Amino acid sequence: MKIWKSIETTLTHQNKIILLVVVSHKGSSPGRQGFKMIVTQNGDLIGSIGGGRTEFELVNKAKDLMKNNSKGPFFVNQVHRNKNKDSSGMICTGEQLVLFYPLNQSHLETVKEINIKNKSAFQLTQHKLKLSDSKTDNFTFNQKSETKWGYTENINKKPTVYVFGGGHVGLATSKLLVDLNFNVTVFECRSNINTFEENTSVQKRSIIDYKNVLPHIEEGQNNYVVLVTHGYITDKLILKQLINKSFKYIGMLGSKAKVKQTFKSIVADGFSKADLNSIYSPIGLPIKSQTPTEIAVSICAEIIKVKNRDL
Repeated sequence: MKIWKSIETTLTHQNKIILLVVVSHKGSSPGRQGFKMIVTQNGDLIGSIGGGRTEFELVNKAKDLMKNNSKGPFFVNQVHRNKNKDSSGMICTGEQLVLFYPLNQSHLETVKEINIKNKSAFQLTQHKLKLSDSKTDNFTFNQKSETKWGYTENINKKPTVYVFGGGHVGLATSKLLVDLNFNVTVFECRSNINTFEENTSVQKRSIIDYKNVLPHIEEGQNNYVVLVTHGYITDKLILKQLINKSFKYIGMLGSKAKVKQTFKSIVADGFSKADLNSIYSPIGLPIKSQTPTEIAVSICAEIIKVKNRDL
């Protein structure tokens, strides 16, 4: 949502901007569906539609349009294959369709409403930017012709990560997750933990009883769980409540020996080995992490891998 805050601020002080949106992509294009950037009257650039040469050329096109007072939304299809006559010149394969959408102060009130998030989605069409209550997928793009099309994007679909554990690893991991555009909630069962109190970048922090975690979290394939608590007992206590619940990802910190012992104990409590197959543990990609920050990088990399595996 940072881009819409920037749009609101810019439109408040300038007459117009051009919004560039990747409305669809194929293959290994540098820009993915939903990537956005704006070009202002002053020539300032905010956001990104993929970077590199492809972005540079489109930015220059947007600046020219601004100077010539061109009107009306239109599309530019970029093909990233060297053998194609319309190739962008980049060696990656794939395509991205970029929408050029002029915005002016007549759009300001709608932009403000998007930032308030009192609707579930916004829609761009040839004639207007509007809000919608539709329960759409993250992104939907339909096009019948150059002038008959619609792009819809869910406003409130930012993925959520529940981090259990307010220690050093929990602090480092949650900070990085916020930078990666996740909503992050951190839970701790102990009071007066310095690293928990220092964790002010997250959306929510709560001290709870680990014996009853389900009322504090929401299931769903847009939600992730990270277990980095202070010990074997608390990890096991939480994990037993999460088994067979619907989450995109559940990961638990620990050495191979600790994980083996935890899983063995859970099976002894009546769960099956199959119940544990979906748990990512030891958590994170195997990069021989040592410090809390290195561990956080490995955890976040694994979460990104899971999040993007269907793209």
